[in-house]
Amino acid sequence: MDIKKEIHQKISNINDNITSNLIYAFIREKNIIYSENQNGIFFNISLLDDKLSHEFLDYINKIAIKNENKLEDKINIPKTELKIKKKKQIKKYIYKNYNPSDLELIILNFSF
Repeated sequence: MDIKKEIHQKISNINDNITSNLIYAFIREKNIIYSENQNGIFFNISLLDDKLSHEFLDYINKIAIKNENKLEDKINIPKTELKIKKKKQIKKYIYKNYNPSDLELIILNFSF
């Protein structure tokens, strides 16, 4: 199988956040051109040279083997505490009685 097709197939089958983050770190470390948006990162596998594609495939295979042991089970991830909703405090505003002058009333009429 072509190396680049194999890279694509292995990356598309990854559902693990840890593995995805490691691949992202490899891409940044090797200065592979990528774009990023809210859906993730995107890079063109076909633009990789042969040496880098072999290195990338070896890296993916290594982290796939390490993560088969479910590293997530060994990592202590703190459970998110339930956040207690705070009651909104109603601000009480104190208004003063103000008697505007005739000129101030004319100016206020133009502001609306």
